[in-house]
Amino acid sequence: MKAISILCLIAVCALVFTVTAAFALSGNTYMLGDVDGDDEVTVLDVTSLQRYLSDIPVPYLNEAAADVDGNGLDIRDATFIQRYLADMDIAYEIGEYVYVQPTETTSPTNPKPTNNYELPFIPA
Repeated sequence: MKAISILCLIAVCALVFTVTAAFALSGNTYMLGDVDGDDEVTVLDVTSLQRYLSDIPVPYLNEAAADVDGNGLDIRDATFIQRYLADMDIAYEIGEYVYVQPTETTSPTNPKPTNNYELPFIPA
């Protein structure tokens, strides 16, 4: 009985790990503070953000991940990431994955938002 309980616990842990990994790797997530998109928050993220703010080209910049405080990109975002790297207290979840709800899309030929699906045609 004890062996079955342990096997069930292992199975549940594996399932939780798999679901968490799939969530983290899905296209609707990003890691807050991971400016360069390499799945970790490092000093390179701060450098990329500082270069971007100084109008120096950077190869890649995830604006959503870089905007730590949600007030637009500015030097405070770089400072918050530096404080995180120095293990200082901050009010933001830097290093944690953020899930983004899919939004409605528009196109030049269809200015109205669409939900990427069509309703079936039902004749009257």
